[in-house]
Amino acid sequence: MRGALERACRQAGFQPRIAFEAAAPSLLTRFAARGLGVAILPEIPSEAAAALGLRTLPLTSPRLRGRIALAWPTDGPTTPAAKALLIRMQKALPPTKPSQH
Repeated sequence: MRGALERACRQAGFQPRIAFEAAAPSLLTRFAARGLGVAILPEIPSEAAAALGLRTLPLTSPRLRGRIALAWPTDGPTTPAAKALLIRMQKALPPTKPSQH
């Protein structure tokens, strides 16, 4: 996702100045709510943003696109929790290419 954001910024004619980075959207929302900058996040409902004291604007031009992937050992997940997570993720994120498992 970082690469997609950087390409979009270049297309828009600027380079962002990144002060904080975090993988967890909830941490980024807390940074923004405390006035530590602007956060680029997955879309959140406006009501949820308002409850945190945030205002959101969708990024529409250029449209951001990115890919995510699930990866696991070829012999499959080894713990019940990992197996359950994989099943849920496969249902929620159907593959765009044939899976390799």
